[in-house]
Formats: sequence, structure tokens, C-alpha cells
Amino acid sequence: MTTMGATARLAEFIVKSRWEELPAAAIERAKRAILDSVGVMLAGSVEPPALIVQRLAEAEGGAPLCTVAGTRLRTGGVWAALANGTAGHALDFDDTNFAMLGHPSVPVLAAALAAGELALVDGRALIHAFLVGFEVETTLAEAMNPGHYARGWHATSTLGTLGAVAASAKLLGLDAAETRHALAIAASQASGLKENFGTMTKPFHAGHAARGGVLAALLAREGFTGSDVALEGGQGYLRLLGSQTEDPTATLERLGSPWKILTTGIAVKPYPSCACTHSIIAALLDLRQTHALRPEDVAEVTIGVNALVPNILIHHDARTGLEGKFSAEFCAAAALVDGHVGITTFKDERTADPALRRLMGRVKMVVDSTIPGDLEHHVWTRVGVRLGNGRTLEIPPREVPGHPSAPLSREALLAKFADCAGRVLARDRVDSLAEMLEGLEGCPDLRSLTALLRP
Repeated sequence: MTTMGATARLAEFIVKSRWEELPAAAIERAKRAILDSVGVMLAGSVEPPALIVQRLAEAEGGAPLCTVAGTRLRTGGVWAALANGTAGHALDFDDTNFAMLGHPSVPVLAAALAAGELALVDGRALIHAFLVGFEVETTLAEAMNPGHYARGWHATSTLGTLGAVAASAKLLGLDAAETRHALAIAASQASGLKENFGTMTKPFHAGHAARGGVLAALLAREGFTGSDVALEGGQGYLRLLGSQTEDPTATLERLGSPWKILTTGIAVKPYPSCACTHSIIAALLDLRQTHALRPEDVAEVTIGVNALVPNILIHHDARTGLEGKFSAEFCAAAALVDGHVGITTFKDERTADPALRRLMGRVKMVVDSTIPGDLEHHVWTRVGVRLGNGRTLEIPPREVPGHPSAPLSREALLAKFADCAGRVLARDRVDSLAEMLEGLEGCPDLRSLTALLRP
């Protein structure tokens, strides 16, 4: 009996997946992820990268069939996916997944919102497509990481493109052959370089993935073709972007058994910066409060990190807010000086603040060989503070807030959503939107949801 190839196996999973077979726990996790992602998408819609894409979408976009969240603009599905994906990642406030080593929800959701509006689906179909896309990208991640990410690929884009096309193909009703072609078309669009971290191109990666997924599915539906072995072939996606030696077949046989959203989980961000900074921020906020620290008391801050992290937190002398999101030094200084870290922390002008710059010079990041290197724990840190009087304080490696093992409470998640969505929507609309998202499986028409995304 011939083993089914990766492209055909993924296509079969996408087409055959049924709502009735979804675990209730997976549906609940998906709704939490969608709620959080819609919030950060709205908050990011007024950020410079998103505004630039919106201007282009307005000038170049197609038929006004799909909603650009946080705006009055409606445009073609491909442009809406690009705009919403870019907005969703503009603040780096969207969730992460440690198998993917990237941001799973925004690329899939931005594609699904666009494809869902084109197909006139209901809320249940949106949840289902989201879970299918999440499953595809995280299963591929298990077959390709950590080597894929370590070589410099930004998995949010490279893997997110495949998640986005899976969700789009599901919503647009593609058959197995069309879905194989859509996967092949999407695989040729999968790209994204970590060298662009700390610039507008990083949030573009999420939009690029969403756009690529919708475009591939629409092309395939019209008869556009691609290789039936685009993923597993000798010059295909898995061999070029993944491991040169390991066979992904066994990993792909576990699609939906169990669902990855229940096993690898989702880490919801309490701070709008790279996930690798969260342990740093939480530890220093803790020390500041517990010991009533003042910036002038601090002689030196030492941050011990896993060996992966110096290739992620690459901006040691951050000069823009986007660079600050990938700077251990800036995030540490902001936590100690301000006593909180939020959206306004990462305004460009904050990186020039004399108090922050003085303290940044006293922060050093070092590789700590005792910090676990597995994907679930690589974001842990050991934070030490030496005071001017010679006293030292330390927070050892520990759970990071928002991690699947330490999830945000419903109240904290809704507070984050209200804060994010409230940047562009009136309070009564924020409340209505949250209520609809929490009961999304009962939404009869996706357009009643997307109507609430417009200010």
C-alpha cells in the first residue's frame, strides 16, 4: 500500500474535517484565540505599518466585499487579508505557539475573515476553519522546527501561509484536488526573514501569509494548478525549509489526533513585545514592586537567556519602538522606570527617554546554559539585579504569564480585549463585539460580526 504524500495528506485532512468531530475544548480554545486576535487586530489598525497597507488597499484594492478591521474600508479579499494580517501583528501583541516558534492565530484568522466574507459563512464555519488552519501550521511546525526557525526563517510567515491556505480552502469549499493545488501555490509564496525583526516588515509577514493563503485558494478554485508533491518533493517545501533528513510522514499522520491547540496550546501576550521579553518584563516588574526599586538604585541588570534568544532579541541599542520590542535592554529599562509595559511603551520617542537610555546601558544579556532549551521553556530567563549598595536580587527561570500552563483569566483576557479594541471602537461596540465573539458558534452570518469591526 502506497503511503499518502504530505500534500495529499494535508488536503485530505482539510476537506474531510467535520464540525461534529471537533472537541468542545478545542472550540473553546479557538474562541479565546479569535477574541484575542480580533482585539490586537483592531488595536494595530492605527499603527503606521497597517495605515500604509490600508492606503494601498484603498488605491489598488478590488471589489468592496471584505472588511478592513478598524476602518470604514471594504476591499477585495486578498487585500483585506493583507491589511488585517499586518494590523494584527503590528503591535507584536498577538499570541504565540512554542511548537511553531511564531504567531499562529493572526495569519489564519485574517485569511479566514476574508475568505469567510467571500463565502458568506457563519460563525461556526469560521471557528472550524481557524482550527483546521491552526492544526496544519502547527503540525508542520512539529516536523520542521527548531531547525527551520534557527536558520532564520520567520515561522509566522512561512508556516502561517500554509495555515492560512488551509483555512481559506475550507471556507471556500475546495475539493481535494483543488486543495492540493492551493497548498502548492501557497508553498511557493511561503517566506519571511527574521533579519527583518524590529521593522515594519515583521508585521507585514503576518499579512503576507494571510494574503498568500487567500490568493492561493481563490486561484485553485478557478482552476490554477501546482505540483501534487509541492510539500514533500525533492525540491519542495519540507525539504528546502525543513529538515533535510527527517521524514514528516509520522507527524502528519497525527493531524487532529489530538488537536494541537489542546497540546501545544496558545500563549496569550500580556505585553505588546516579543515573547522572549515577557519573562524579563514580568521578573523586573515583580522585583520593582516587591523591593520598591528605583532606577537610580540599580547598578546592573543581568539577564540570562537560552542560546536561541540572542538571535531574536537583536536590538541592543533600540532607537525605534519596533526595535524596542526586540530589545532585552529596552524592555528591562522600561519595566524598571515605568513600572508597567503597554502599547504606549513602544512609541518611538520613548527610546530616546534619558532615564531609559541610562538604564539600558546597565543591562546585559548573557547565555545561561541552565535554562531549558526545549521549545516550551526557551523563553524563560534568569534575571539578576545588583544594587548600588552591593545587594543582589534574583528571579530564577519560571513560568511566563499567559503561557498555556499559566493562562490569562477570562477577566484578564477581556480586559486586554477592551483596552485594544477601545483604541478604535466606542465602548458599547466593544462590549457587543466581545459578547458576539464569546458566543461565536451561534453567529448566523459572519457579516454581523465584521460589521462590528468598523468604527
